[in-house]
Amino acid sequence: MTRILLADSQPVFVDGLCTHVTRTPDLDVVAVAGTQAELVELLRTAAVDVVVLGIGLNLVEGAAENAAVLVVSASTREEDVAAAMSAGAAGYVTRQAGPEDILTAIRVVARGGLFVTADMAPVVRNRIGAARVDSFFPQLTPREQDVLELLVRDAGTTAIARHLGITVKTVRNHVSNILVKLPARSRTEAAWLAREKLRVRPSAHTEPAVS
Repeated sequence: MTRILLADSQPVFVDGLCTHVTRTPDLDVVAVAGTQAELVELLRTAAVDVVVLGIGLNLVEGAAENAAVLVVSASTREEDVAAAMSAGAAGYVTRQAGPEDILTAIRVVARGGLFVTADMAPVVRNRIGAARVDSFFPQLTPREQDVLELLVRDAGTTAIARHLGITVKTVRNHVSNILVKLPARSRTEAAWLAREKLRVRPSAHTEPAVS
């Protein structure tokens, strides 16, 4: 069970996210902070795995000492994303992100990964020097490499289609081609092969997941 500290001053956002979390068996909001003062106190006393941080962005570094931090912000400025990640945030999503994307982000950062929305991924790549899977699977087309990268991040078919701006049928066709070219018996095995390649590369960094 992933224990979440939710820090946000917007009741609609808090209530909405809590409602969605209660429907999941693997996530639990154990504490809520509506002000910076409450956040500071809870960071000292609450045992949590992930801090969803919508307020007190100056506290990212302190929050990251004992938990994975997912920043939720209205800002899409590159300098804000870079500052949050440099301070220790493991993820960054905008307030326009859907509930399912935020839940996915929570799960990714909880297991030690990085998560950013698609338009922010280049910023994080430049900061962490992450490797693309095309370094290991040159037999794949650029679009197939994009699909494989998303499979590695446990993205579903519909999420991949939305992210890449293609149809679900096209995603399935790309997955079929990937299975033939690797080769792999299933999308799960394809993702596992890619993870293994990324894991054994010297000095490899974790590539950010995208919504």
